[in-house]
Amino acid sequence: LAHRRRGQCTHAATWQGAANRLCESVACDCGRTRGGKHSVEGEEGRTLAMFILSSVEDDVRVKPEDLSKHPLDAVTDVLERQYLDKVLPGLGLAVTLYDVQSIEGGFIYPNDGAAYFKVRFRLVVFRPFVGEVLVGQLKSCSREGLRVSLGFFDDILVPDYMLQDPSFFEEAERLWVWKFDGNNMYMDLGETVRFKVHALRFNTPPTPQEQANATGDDRLIGSAAKPFSPFEVVGEINGDGLGLVSWWAAPPDEE
Repeated sequence: LAHRRRGQCTHAATWQGAANRLCESVACDCGRTRGGKHSVEGEEGRTLAMFILSSVEDDVRVKPEDLSKHPLDAVTDVLERQYLDKVLPGLGLAVTLYDVQSIEGGFIYPNDGAAYFKVRFRLVVFRPFVGEVLVGQLKSCSREGLRVSLGFFDDILVPDYMLQDPSFFEEAERLWVWKFDGNNMYMDLGETVRFKVHALRFNTPPTPQEQANATGDDRLIGSAAKPFSPFEVVGEINGDGLGLVSWWAAPPDEE
């Protein structure tokens, strides 16, 4: 697991709301469990917008001081610490624990004192599909392109070659500008942006040897100037209806 360094976990309510909508979408026969999670009946991998429901199995270690808790409560606490706001390589960003389906074991090994359980559970995972259209907020502009945020996830890049054509970077304003019918359409920070998912990138941390041999901006990866991003979404706005939402808004009716 690689902890997401940018866009820390500050939107649990948003994620829980997504879980509630996902629960409704798969014909949930849901009662609240001890762990406060949902129990649903439906297809595994069922997609709701940019989230998927994924089954995971793991061996969970419950510390001796937590053995007085109900096993479901103790296991839920461990799973939330280990998985929430973490990137699962090749899968996506775990945003909330959906439910715990089974708990087996509870073995205590000599000289340890902790109990080990084999647990099967489900996570709501942020993983948009290629071609999906999402709406976010423009956070920053650079010669590299645009950075867009969904509120709980900031690692969305729209590269310069996937902007509306023709576009140019205005150094004075530090903003991208779309040249449309002789007008300069500025991409102002804070504006709402509609983009299409072009690709998903799962990155591995650079090794010490790779960092030593890095050149240019790559030498800054992992620093405050360029935080490492284990999971990135690459978007595009070169198409009708894409880009700033205000560009495509219907004009007000004339009286």
